Amino acid sequence: MKIINKKKHLFKKIVQAVFVLFVLMVLIDNVTIHTTLTRVTIKDLPKSFDGYRIVQVSDLHNNVYGIGQSYLLAKIRDAKPDVIVVTGDLIDRNTKNVDNAMQFINGAVEIAPVFYVTGNHEASVGKKYKELALRMNEAGVTFLDNDAVTVISEEDVITIAGVRDPAFDWSKPDAKIVDDEIKKALAEVSDTQVTVLLSHRPELIKTYSENGIDLVLTGHAHGGQVRLPFIGPIYSPSQGLFPKYTSGLYEEGDTKMYVSRGIGNGIAPLRFNDGPELAVIVLISER
Repeated sequence: MKIINKKKHLFKKIVQAVFVLFVLMVLIDNVTIHTTLTRVTIKDLPKSFDGYRIVQVSDLHNNVYGIGQSYLLAKIRDAKPDVIVVTGDLIDRNTKNVDNAMQFINGAVEIAPVFYVTGNHEASVGKKYKELALRMNEAGVTFLDNDAVTVISEEDVITIAGVRDPAFDWSKPDAKIVDDEIKKALAEVSDTQVTVLLSHRPELIKTYSENGIDLVLTGHAHGGQVRLPFIGPIYSPSQGLFPKYTSGLYEEGDTKMYVSRGIGNGIAPLRFNDGPELAVIVLISER
């Protein structure tokens, strides 16, 4: 009888130890920034942009990584970006902490040019968004609010464009709003020029494809927040249960879209099997 009790006690201790280890692994994974490298082949990409490195930061949601965002900024420096793009939800509708966002921005502009588009959370914070926009402008961030800029490398050019999140406009369906915004942003851009579009919403991939975009960089989905083995992502804002577009590279027609898992947490305080992502996109000429 004593032997049985000892075995039960040992089994209980093992189960407890495994549970504690599991919890620790999840917690560590939630504060570890995972740098991913994705090479994207672009048709007709100008020669001097072959190897062009874009670092994407999405869905920070006011999270803090190190004193003054030092951990996040160090990861960005290590990635050696030619440009940094921020694809929305820099702040959060619940905390509305502009200072946390600006600590990241003030450090990022010292590393590389920064381009920014809004997310749905910016549309929900009222006057705080105006404060954020003013301070980001002063820091030297390029806002792509239904606008486009020409990026020059040697004698070659590409376009980086961006659209405002449809949460700022409830008058039409999201796809129609973004379709109108893309057409406005690219009104003076040649159809033959390679275009990288920044947009918060991955679920609108058909709209991007219909507008002939070469590469779209998005976020919003948080990687599904929880990713289960053999099942995949569980939930995403705007896509609901078992979402299709949550992480990595997708294609629709001639359009390629990268979805960042994001840096911060969204609908839940913890991620599972879905650590924070710093995405590094390398443009490659089609050979």
